[in-house]
Amino acid sequence: MQIPQINFQTFNIKPPTLKKESSNVQSERLQYEKSWLSLSNLKANYLVNFKSLKADSETPYKYLGTAFYRDLFTMMNATKLIQDTFPEGTDILEFAASNGEEAITLHTLINDKHNIPYPIHSYDVSDKAINYANLNIHSVFCDSSDGFLINPESQNAMYKDLARCFFELMEEIPEPDSDINDKDFMNYRRKEKDFSVKYYKVKDEYLPYFKIQKGDIRNLPEIVPEKQVGAIFFRNAFYHLTNNHIFEHIFDKPVLDKIWYTNKDEVIEDVVSKVYDKLLPGGFFVIGNDEKEHVYQADKFTPREEYYFDDVTDEYIRLKSPLEKALLKDGRFKPVVTSKCYTYSLGDFSVHTVWQKVEKEKDNAD
Repeated sequence: MQIPQINFQTFNIKPPTLKKESSNVQSERLQYEKSWLSLSNLKANYLVNFKSLKADSETPYKYLGTAFYRDLFTMMNATKLIQDTFPEGTDILEFAASNGEEAITLHTLINDKHNIPYPIHSYDVSDKAINYANLNIHSVFCDSSDGFLINPESQNAMYKDLARCFFELMEEIPEPDSDINDKDFMNYRRKEKDFSVKYYKVKDEYLPYFKIQKGDIRNLPEIVPEKQVGAIFFRNAFYHLTNNHIFEHIFDKPVLDKIWYTNKDEVIEDVVSKVYDKLLPGGFFVIGNDEKEHVYQADKFTPREEYYFDDVTDEYIRLKSPLEKALLKDGRFKPVVTSKCYTYSLGDFSVHTVWQKVEKEKDNAD
């Protein structure tokens, strides 16, 4: 049995668009049309369902969410672009791999059973995350971005294809003794009338494809040093490198010092330059749609005219993203996929989540 290949052209998926309310509504304010896509991303970004990666590794009660098929719009478009650009196959590097759910998602979208033209090499800096990945236990909540996997009645044609791909690789298991989710949070959720959760593991025959190693994107030249690759995924993790803790209530001086004394431009430029060198011509750099990937706090190296004080968030916010600045520098990358960033504080806005390497020599020749 082959994993069914998704017909991307069948599903004309677009991010939510702005529309005006009808004239008979008293207020003619603009509002976002909330589609299934926006709702699933909102839940994926804010649902607390996994405790292997704590903020700063040790901060209590700060858990990062993880789920299969997060920002599905970006993932589907990225994998389609990779297939079109490298039809014979190419290696994919994935950093900030967490407990392996993004690697599994990628595999279901781009590879076909044991035919692996797009091998995925996964890395994380956290020993805790790697240990959780090695447990091979994954949870799916009914209302997370991957909730369609356990809600067959809500599946459309695309969800059914995704579910078939997923269950080729995964099998359901009983609720484990291991605390892969926070106990207090789970006890709270179980009080909800319609809450449900199921647990899965990667089937034994597929486990060799999902070995997560210790690795840091800042050491990219030493990762698979003998080759360039077609795609690098580093989603929703730049804030760890830049100490960009925007929208968080922080009162301790060491963290505040990290925010203020970290040169965000310098850190990002270093990573983006290494990514550019590591990618094959036409390769793709895939980033996240979380607000901390695109909205940045000012630091002591930011010129005064490049940031403002935001009354809503009580933050000194940069007017322009240093990440986009680095990616656009010298025309080395161009944005090819735009997704949505969903925030409670700043509203929803468009962000570029897939960037393609532009060969400078080719541009000059043209």
